[in-house]
Amino acid sequence: MSHTITDEQIRLMRDVPEFRDGPTAFIEPRGSLDYFARKYIANLKQHCDISKACLLDCGCGHGWNTLAYMLEGGHQAVGLDLNEVALRAARQFSQILGVDKRVTFCHGSVTEIPLPDKSVDLVCCVETLEHLHGQADNSLRELNRVAKNVVLVTTPNSLFPVIAHDTRLPGAHWLPPNWRQPYARLFGRQREDDKNIFVSPFQIVRGLKDFKLASRFLGFPSFEDFKNCFPHYLPYMGDGISGVRDLGAMKKWFYAANYALFGAKSFYTLPSLTGVFTKK
Repeated sequence: MSHTITDEQIRLMRDVPEFRDGPTAFIEPRGSLDYFARKYIANLKQHCDISKACLLDCGCGHGWNTLAYMLEGGHQAVGLDLNEVALRAARQFSQILGVDKRVTFCHGSVTEIPLPDKSVDLVCCVETLEHLHGQADNSLRELNRVAKNVVLVTTPNSLFPVIAHDTRLPGAHWLPPNWRQPYARLFGRQREDDKNIFVSPFQIVRGLKDFKLASRFLGFPSFEDFKNCFPHYLPYMGDGISGVRDLGAMKKWFYAANYALFGAKSFYTLPSLTGVFTKK
């Protein structure tokens, strides 16, 4: 991260009640801001001058991505979420980091974004579409409607047989909803079944009809750029754990093979649907 965050700012952030007393208090603020800056904001910079751009961050939660955008030189941002407790923490974080004059955190849903058509330069929707109870298609149309220039999306790929953001059981997300819980129970993973409904790459391409895929590998310009992002801090590793994550030999081989075979088309074949889309 290019912006220096002081130890005092971190102490104040950790002491915000809505964060300190919440279920994600295990997250390290400095590491989280660095993660979002590396994984998402750095890639947005490849397609837009963020110093002149307004970002809409859908499903912003505590605002890590929104705040990273501002600390990396973003002009203006709007964070949108249905969790008012998380939004209160995000607003206090923005004050502590000194970016509150250019950031608005508002209560609302990505299924019905309370903004006019083509009113923001950039839109981010990070790990949100799978939580919308089957309303992802409508939400993608909303992203397409409000964005002027760039849309960044990341969500699990429903075509992939195993999804980490779920039970990790092969084909579980392909089953009818009333079959998923018994299947998960057989392997003692019923608590990991969040009843998420995952989307396909074809849904994303169809929903973002005014945009085209511009990134070549998981939102990055190339596989090499993606690989060089590791190791990095990962805020959410499951079961209330965060920590430093490396790519690992098997994943590196799998990702490298996909890139070699499919190039930018690996958007369709990887476990994560992560891409930067620019105006056609």
